[in-house]
Amino acid sequence: MSLFELNSCWQLHSCFYVMPFFFLLSLINALVGPETVYDQRSLVSDSSEWSLFEQSFPEKLREQFGSCKSIKDEGERGVCELLAATHTQASTAQGNGGSPEDPPTFTDSCPYRKEGGPDLYLHASQRTPHLQSLLDSYSRMHTRCVSSEYSKLKDIYLRKLTPECRYIVWSCTFGLGNRLMSLISTFLYAILSQRVLLVENAEWESLFCEPFLGSSWIVPAGFSLKDDESPSFAQFYDLGCGSDTQRHPECSSNVLSVVFSGTTKSSEHRFLVCPSAIASVRNVAILNFQNSNQHFAVGFFLNPVLRPVLETLFPKHNVFHLLSHFLLNPTRPVWEKVKNFHAMHLLNSTRRIGVQLRESKGEYRDYYDMASPLCIKSKSGLCPIELAEAKERMKKDPNFVASNSQDYISVYVSSLAGDHFTQLNTSMRKIEQETGQQFRIFTQGSDGEQLEDVGHLQKALLDIWMLSLSDVLMTSHMSTFGYTAQGLAGITPYHLKPWPDNPCWLSVSSDPCFHFGPKKVRCPKDKFTMRNPLKEVNYMCSCPDLPNTGLQLAES
Repeated sequence: MSLFELNSCWQLHSCFYVMPFFFLLSLINALVGPETVYDQRSLVSDSSEWSLFEQSFPEKLREQFGSCKSIKDEGERGVCELLAATHTQASTAQGNGGSPEDPPTFTDSCPYRKEGGPDLYLHASQRTPHLQSLLDSYSRMHTRCVSSEYSKLKDIYLRKLTPECRYIVWSCTFGLGNRLMSLISTFLYAILSQRVLLVENAEWESLFCEPFLGSSWIVPAGFSLKDDESPSFAQFYDLGCGSDTQRHPECSSNVLSVVFSGTTKSSEHRFLVCPSAIASVRNVAILNFQNSNQHFAVGFFLNPVLRPVLETLFPKHNVFHLLSHFLLNPTRPVWEKVKNFHAMHLLNSTRRIGVQLRESKGEYRDYYDMASPLCIKSKSGLCPIELAEAKERMKKDPNFVASNSQDYISVYVSSLAGDHFTQLNTSMRKIEQETGQQFRIFTQGSDGEQLEDVGHLQKALLDIWMLSLSDVLMTSHMSTFGYTAQGLAGITPYHLKPWPDNPCWLSVSSDPCFHFGPKKVRCPKDKFTMRNPLKEVNYMCSCPDLPNTGLQLAES
């Protein structure tokens, strides 16, 4: 974590560092009873009170864990077990035959990947070898499971067939930003639990290429869980299901519903936080992630069993960034527009600024027109030496900006209200005269309201992608649209606010905010209570734009 991030979190009362008062912790533990007062440095595997990480895997997937036992580092040992379990799951799926280690032989038909779309990201982070190995192994597992059971998913749902693999069906009817945050979070859980991720959204194939070559991530035709009324995870967990001693009828459910939204209760947050939660659902064939609209991936870092593994896979805590660049690849119609916009406006610019102004109903709020140019002027990295030289030349030649300057700064504007583009364009002409810099402002146009047909969703995706190619990003308060752009970009954004003396502030991370995260969660089965997430994890912060309920991972 950088010094700036530390200072920002401290000022927001968001991040706190656990001091090594082991005696005091022991005393508190004795006073409050049998529940564990968790210190993040304690080794879960050394305590009999904690569910071991390996217990989260179905028994048939633990065959190759022996070679991992000698690894001392807890996180690396967990990753070793993840890889072994994923490999074993791929082996048990018959698929097309052959070894699960066989290299892919499928032709990539996605133009975005083939034509270097990912290479446009100048600030992208590289995946760790651990994460890359796990994604490769997961892809083989996904392909083999789909090849083996894809056409039989309805029979699995109706309990007519015992599956070889386990599944997650994801669907969401919220806005595109919410959908992408929810999908990436669900994908993280799919990786951690060796489950095949399938998407139930009719328009998804018009937005994104197939991420798993030679396979499919779209639910089979004629299959749907949108009207499924299976029990929720909380109901299942409260009944003690998942253990061999329970025989309640609902414990035999083949499908469980999992939802994270603004109304999710702490009983459902146990899915994220409680060590025994992932183990309790390990034998459930299908998890139905329906209408989750949050970046709930943040919550898994509050789980003391999962945390060491997640820290090994994501040492910078940029979960959305690393997973989105694997899973999300725009289809040809979107990619062609991204490519053309980039060549015309971004390729030759000296700096790229993205401005995203959230107007959910197309309503026009003029305070953005004051904040945006002030933030650009003060936070876009204009070099003082260059500015001084430009002003000297302007004294000699008032037309210096218009006639002589070959360099320019591009500004991409995304908003449902078109008046913002007009106003910002006017404001930037004044700033050009003040700074000697040349700005070129562009947009793809404004629809006036949020629409959900394929054409408008593709336009929204183009907006997200163009914003994500920025060097400097300025976004609206609480905007999930902006969150996804910053996550793709891998850069920490500035949040705009209507104060002339301080028009924007730097956030703490490129990873999106979990708007309605866990606060206090009791895990009686694990003898553990998470009382305050900000004290459990030293890089967990309150969201700067929603501090009362939001949680965010600060990057290191």
